[in-house]
Amino acid sequence: MSTEAPVKSAGDAQGSAPAGSAKEKKPNPYGMSDIQVLVFVVCAMGTMGLALLDGSIVSSAVLPIVRDLDPAHGIERFPWLITAYLLAATAAQPLYGRLSDSFGPRRVYLAALATFLAGSALCATAGSLTQLIAFRAVQGLGGGGLMSMTLIVIATLYPPKSRAGRSNAGGILIAAGIIAGPMIGGPISQELSWRGIFLLNVPVAGLALAGIAWALRLPVRGTRQRVDVLGSVLIAAATCALLLGVKTYGEQNSFSGPVLPYFYGGVMMAGAFVARQLKAADPLMPPALFKDRVFRPAAILQFTGGFALLSLPVFLVNHLNIVRGVDLDAVGLHLIPLAVGVVLVFLGWGKVVARTGRCKAVLVATTATAAAATAALGLTAADAPTWLLDVLLLLLGAGLGGVTQIALFMTQSAAPTGQLGVVTTTSRFATMLGTTIGGTVLGVVLSTRFAAAARESGVRDPDTAAARLAGLDPAHRRLVTDAFAHATGTVLLTSAGLLLAALLTALLMKDVNVNDTTDAEDPPTGTVPPLAPLQEEDHARTDAEHPLSDPLHPDGAAGLGAPGGGARGDGRGAA
Repeated sequence: MSTEAPVKSAGDAQGSAPAGSAKEKKPNPYGMSDIQVLVFVVCAMGTMGLALLDGSIVSSAVLPIVRDLDPAHGIERFPWLITAYLLAATAAQPLYGRLSDSFGPRRVYLAALATFLAGSALCATAGSLTQLIAFRAVQGLGGGGLMSMTLIVIATLYPPKSRAGRSNAGGILIAAGIIAGPMIGGPISQELSWRGIFLLNVPVAGLALAGIAWALRLPVRGTRQRVDVLGSVLIAAATCALLLGVKTYGEQNSFSGPVLPYFYGGVMMAGAFVARQLKAADPLMPPALFKDRVFRPAAILQFTGGFALLSLPVFLVNHLNIVRGVDLDAVGLHLIPLAVGVVLVFLGWGKVVARTGRCKAVLVATTATAAAATAALGLTAADAPTWLLDVLLLLLGAGLGGVTQIALFMTQSAAPTGQLGVVTTTSRFATMLGTTIGGTVLGVVLSTRFAAAARESGVRDPDTAAARLAGLDPAHRRLVTDAFAHATGTVLLTSAGLLLAALLTALLMKDVNVNDTTDAEDPPTGTVPPLAPLQEEDHARTDAEHPLSDPLHPDGAAGLGAPGGGARGDGRGAA
C-alpha cells in the first residue's frame, strides 16, 4: 500500500535541475496521486458538510417525527434529539485527539465516519422516540469526530502557509451549513419522510468512507501512546452533567429539582479530571498546553466565540420568523447575507495570511468586526430597515467565519505533530462547549427579557400569546413582536459584551508567523531526519518541526510527544 523513498533536500533538488529550467511541480503529500488527492478532498468536504448539517437539520422535522413516534409527549421530549447529538459529539472531542495522536489520524477518521454512518442508518429505522434519541447519541459520537478529524488530517497533509491558502472550501461549507438545514430538512420531511433526513447520510457517508479508505495515505505511528481511559470517562461525565444542568436550568429558569445535582456532580467530576491529568503519564489534555502563549488565549477565544457567535443564528431565525414575519421555509434565504460574509472572510483571510505570514492582525480585525456588528444588531433589532439588517448580517458573517477558525488555525500552526490531534480537538471541544452553553444561557436571557417586556406592555401571558401569535389582533400582535425584538436585542448586546472580552484576549495573544515555517520543496514521501531539540523559543521553525514553545516540543522537557512518533511524513509506511 505504500512506498518508501528518501526525501530530497531543497539543495539536492536545485542541484539536479538544469540551470534556468522551470520549477518542477511539487509532489502531492505522502506520495498520493493527483486522483487520490482529488478523491480525498471531495470526500472530506462531504463529511464536513454532513457534520455541519446534522447538528441542526432535525429541528426542521419536529412535527412529522412527533406525529409518527410519540404524539402524546413528543413535543416535550423532542429537544433531546438535539441534546443527545450535542452531548455525545462534545464529550467525545478530547478522546478523538488522543486517539489520533496515538494510532494515527487516518484510522480514527475512518472509525468516526463508520460510527456516523451506522448511527444514521439506525436513526432511519427507529421505531420509537426513545430509540431515536439513543441512536442520535450514536450518530453524534461519530459526527463529533468528522469535523475535528478532517481538520487534523488536512493539518497533517499541508503546512500552515499552504493550508491558509486552501481555506476557501471550508468557508463555503460553513456558509452552506448556515442556510441549508432549514432549506433541506423541511422539504424532505414534508414531501418524503422524516426518515429521509437520516437516509440521506447513508450513501454520502458510505461513498466517503470508501473513498477516504482508498485515497488517504498517512504515516503509521511508530510508538502508540496509552489512552487515558479514566480521564476520558471523567471528562465525558463532567461534560454531560454540566450541559444537562445548563439545559435543565434553561427549561426551568430555576435551580430547583435536578439542576443543582447536575452542577455539583459536573464540577466534582471536572475537578477529578484535572487531578487525573496532573498525574497521568499520557494525559488526555496535557496541562502544559495551557501554559503556552498561543494555545491558552486561543482556547478562551474558542469558548467565547462559540458562546457569543455560533449560537446566534438560532436567535436570528426566531427573530426573522416572529418579528419580521418570515416563514420558516424561507428563513434560509434571508440568512444569505450572513453566509456571504462567512465566504468573503474565508476568501480574504487565507490570502492575507499566505501573503504576509501573520495571523494576529486578521484575528483582531475579525473579532472587532464581530463585536461591532453584534452590538449594532442589538441596538437596531427592533426597527432596522431590511437593507441595514442585511449589511449587519454580512458583517456578522465575517466575524462568524473568522474568530474561531483563525484561532484554531493559529494553534494548529504552532502545534508539534505529535500533539496536533490533542490541540485540534481540545480547541473544538472549547468551541462546542461554548456553543452549547451559550445557546442555553442566551435562551434564558431571551425568555426572561421577553416575559418582562411583554408584561410591561400589558400582555398577561407572554408564552401563550407568542404561541398563538397569528391569531392575535394586530394591536396585541405588535406588542408581542416588539417585546420579542427588544429581548433579541438584549441577547445580541450580551453577546457583544462577551466579544469585547474576546477582542481583548486577541490583542494579548502571541502572534504566529507561518513564514517561520519553511514549505519543503518536496512534500513528505519517504523518510526525513528526526527532529532536533529547540535551542531557544524564537528558533526559526521548519514545517517539519512545527513546534509550540520548547516545553511542548516532542523531545522537550514535558515529553508530551511519544519518542519515535516522528515528524510529519516520517516515512514509516502508510496507514
